[in-house]
Amino acid sequence: MALVGIALAMPVAAQEYRYSQDMLSDGTFVKAENVKPARAPKTIAETVKAVPALPTVEQICSAHAKYIADSTTYRPFIKAVEQTMLYLMEENERIRQQIEQARLKQAEQGQHAMQQYQSNVNAGLMPSQEEMMQLYMSGEITDKMSDEQMMDVMAGKFAQKWGISKQEYLKIIGMAQSNPKQTEAYLKANHPDLYKRLYAANAGYNTQDTPDDPNEPRLNEISDNLSDLQDRLMNAVSSYGAGFDNLSDQFRNEWDASEEARQIDAIEAALDKRVGQWISTLAVGQNGHNDVPFPAWWTEERKKENALIDQWNRRNAQRWLAVAQEGESSIRTVFEQAAVLETENEQLGKQGSADNMIYMQNKLRLFMIFNHLQYLVQPCQDALGFPCIEHVETSGSIHLGKG
Repeated sequence: MALVGIALAMPVAAQEYRYSQDMLSDGTFVKAENVKPARAPKTIAETVKAVPALPTVEQICSAHAKYIADSTTYRPFIKAVEQTMLYLMEENERIRQQIEQARLKQAEQGQHAMQQYQSNVNAGLMPSQEEMMQLYMSGEITDKMSDEQMMDVMAGKFAQKWGISKQEYLKIIGMAQSNPKQTEAYLKANHPDLYKRLYAANAGYNTQDTPDDPNEPRLNEISDNLSDLQDRLMNAVSSYGAGFDNLSDQFRNEWDASEEARQIDAIEAALDKRVGQWISTLAVGQNGHNDVPFPAWWTEERKKENALIDQWNRRNAQRWLAVAQEGESSIRTVFEQAAVLETENEQLGKQGSADNMIYMQNKLRLFMIFNHLQYLVQPCQDALGFPCIEHVETSGSIHLGKG
């Protein structure tokens, strides 16, 4: 009986290109929509802990596996990062306003300090700026002196202004630093005239100096370290990514010349010949049906092709993931170190003044690093871009006739 309208769902031997020629994908896959975001991290430390691990070889060797991994793990985290970026914008503005308020407060305190200084100069209790300049001009104070030597000279000048000995002045100053109330009682009892002069000159001013924050040296070190981390992050990012493009080109050339591709082409060529022979035995309406399933031997040969595809995918997926791992490691290291500094900066900020300028400026530097969160998750996304080879069909049928 004649064969009518036979259609095959496979290439035929007469085609000019190799069967394996277009099997290597471009790495793209359908991405899930309406994915619920994971919990949005609020600190660098939280983010580093929440970043998903790179996908496995099995998760990047097919478009379907990529879709599952992306929709259940990576897309929810990326959505969370998007929410974090919005939070950072608000928090960044809040800190900037806080810094501006602190600057205004410092300016006001500085103005009061200058007024208090002038009040003491007018009362003859402190050297004027002209007198201070004269100390430099006369050589009594030089740039080569240590802080202790300069203070020793100044102690003598203050003592003269106060009308007491240098030793007594140093005693009073030492006492004031440890016990202001005891100092006041001491002055009243032993130097009543000096006490009245000091009281009159400083009436209305806050006579207690704001203590220096002992954590400022470390806060300054944190600031320097954060600047260094910003540079390192940019260097890590700039050196990352090119490896994927180079590897994609290599895969294309290597696949065409691979033993797997050669064997798949050989299997498919043999199948084409065998299927042609099989078709010649079929007739329209055979067994009362127009669709005839492919024989078991066709399925088995196609499974052999898939085994070769798996072999190629697994071997080269490891190379692809190695590029992602190298980039992820260098970028993650920067964020991990930033997280340590972030935690320490917060601890020191709580111990000192909430208006400490260095502490707040460090927060802004941390935000600048935090604003590059996309680089922390980029290796995960790039890993899913592996140009895998999809499995070939292992089941199907041939349609006979027009029905």
